[in-house]
Amino acid sequence: MSSSAAASHPNANVPSDLYVVLDADDRISYVSAGLQDELGRWVGHIIWDHLPKADSVYGPLFDEARATGRTVQSVVFYAGRVKRLTAIPAADGLAVHVERLDALDVRTLGTLAESLDRVARLLGAPAHAQPDSPAHGSLRALP
Repeated sequence: MSSSAAASHPNANVPSDLYVVLDADDRISYVSAGLQDELGRWVGHIIWDHLPKADSVYGPLFDEARATGRTVQSVVFYAGRVKRLTAIPAADGLAVHVERLDALDVRTLGTLAESLDRVARLLGAPAHAQPDSPAHGSLRALP
């Protein structure tokens, strides 16, 4: 998702005070005070070593910002949370601002359903979309 996907949000052009700075190898070189509890212990480490499979979610955003030299925003879903990331390239790395938008609430089935609807809306999917019809083979009983 590119920067245009986030443009409709009222705070879409205001970077968050929650941010991390990455070098050219995606090694964490700085973590803001608001993210210290989550990421502070990983300063000096490559971010992908501590966020399993996040490179497929965050990586394209980081790559686009570096390749174009422009600030890029995207709303992403990873590890049960929806965040707006703003990647700001610089000569010596990349500043990634994080705005926390929502998270899955698994306390009850009802709160999970409500949070799934919110997450779907934030990601641009229609809420309560009809599921695909089952494959014809699944309608037959096994021999």
